[in-house]
Amino acid sequence: MKSVRIRRINLQQKQININDEFISSLVEEGQPVILENTENLDMTENWTVEKLCEKMKDCNLSIHKGGNLTLDFRTKNFEYANKYPAADFLREVASGKVRYLRSTGARRKDLPDFEKDYPTLSSDLNLFKPERTHSQILRISPKDLEIWLHYDTLDNFLTQTVGEKEVLLFNPKDAANLYLDGDKSECIGLISNLKENLERFPKLFQTTAFREVLKPGDVLFIPALWFHCTKANNFSVSINTFFKSLPDKMYGKDLYGNRDPLPVEDAAKHLQKAIIALKQLPPTYQHFYFHKPGISAACLSDNNNSK
Repeated sequence: MKSVRIRRINLQQKQININDEFISSLVEEGQPVILENTENLDMTENWTVEKLCEKMKDCNLSIHKGGNLTLDFRTKNFEYANKYPAADFLREVASGKVRYLRSTGARRKDLPDFEKDYPTLSSDLNLFKPERTHSQILRISPKDLEIWLHYDTLDNFLTQTVGEKEVLLFNPKDAANLYLDGDKSECIGLISNLKENLERFPKLFQTTAFREVLKPGDVLFIPALWFHCTKANNFSVSINTFFKSLPDKMYGKDLYGNRDPLPVEDAAKHLQKAIIALKQLPPTYQHFYFHKPGISAACLSDNNNSK
């Protein structure tokens, strides 16, 4: 596995203003980048555990609760706990218990909106918001908590406000070597247990890992479809902002930022119909037409996996 550092841009040195034109340039480039020397995003002093308890004293949260610091969405080695008092959650996180907040909307069907959902916190920040923002999510985790490797279908700014967070990203071109199961990977704990993962999943040696440690005030741009996982080096608070870069007509209703664009869903339906049609033929014909140029390799893969 080749390892490279994620590029950093010092906003003050480059005299860059965060606006839609600059954001569009990041999307067009399609590479992860860390924006540093941002204005009023380091909340180390303002958001201590006790200060957060006071600011969030009226909040009840929906959280992940478990016993393993390496969370795995595929095996669900955690449970969901609703209406969790924020002060209890924050003190448990500070003590190192496996608790994790990925904030949800005010109601189950609402998109998370950090500014509206947590006004006593959002008023402290100079958080930039792209014109076509989809959702803004508050994330709080204890030291050493690691989130599973996955990708999102929306572009994303991850703003680190308290604590340090190690991030690991892979280019979408490495998808074939990441042992995917849907939009998640079978590779769990890539930051904490890289050696073990390399032994178990040898195709990882063919990938390039983009690494860095986010410090308070850093903003990581994660392009759509880039695989990523994170590990908190200490008590961590961050906000991620999902935003749209494709035409609106290509997006369906999506609470979590990981629904495939509508053209992809349509294509998948057509492929499934093609597979069903070709399976009416004898095996010799199936093999020939699945391999014939013009028939999607995805059909062949699906056909082989179904045997």
